[in-house]
Amino acid sequence: MKITDFVISGQNVNICVDGEFWGNIPYLIVFDFRLHKGDEIESSLLDNLKEKADEQFAFEYAIKYLSRYSTTTKKMIQKLYEKEYSKSVVDNVITKLIDLKYLDDFVFAENLVARKSATLGKHRLKSELYSKGISSEIIDEVLNNLDNDEVYDTAIKVANKWFRSHSFQSMEDNQKFLRFMAYRGFDYDTINKCREVLKFGENN
Repeated sequence: MKITDFVISGQNVNICVDGEFWGNIPYLIVFDFRLHKGDEIESSLLDNLKEKADEQFAFEYAIKYLSRYSTTTKKMIQKLYEKEYSKSVVDNVITKLIDLKYLDDFVFAENLVARKSATLGKHRLKSELYSKGISSEIIDEVLNNLDNDEVYDTAIKVANKWFRSHSFQSMEDNQKFLRFMAYRGFDYDTINKCREVLKFGENN
């Protein structure tokens, strides 16, 4: 096979092999491979060239995405596969992003908890982190850092909001309160304590 056309376009190069368009490759990668028009080229070298180019394009896409959105390793892997990059390309790009600290699931988890712990309990926070693809180890570590008094303060604030337009006059009211608080991620002991405070006051 022979490179029959070689056209620089911005930071990329359009390459034709045996008279047919083969691909668009970053110029710096072409430079590294020392390629020129008229060169004879093996299919294995073309495969290597394509893999290196895909890694570059995938990395650039990931950086652009991360400049707009905070995300997890799992989500970024999904986004790269949606672009139909190979497993080896995705693995290499993800490793590079993690090494450069552009992807950090622990920091992502800490930030999510910091934003949402003012209105949600640990169970709901755990569920949201898990749905984002955060590992159990990171979830446990981040949630264990939450102060129990702060968790209770959040719970009583949420409970007070419910209590402004409800009461505990019936068993149905109690069940509604339980469901309301459980949906927001608070455990039974915290829910029960909040209910007792709302019904009888802080000192009872």
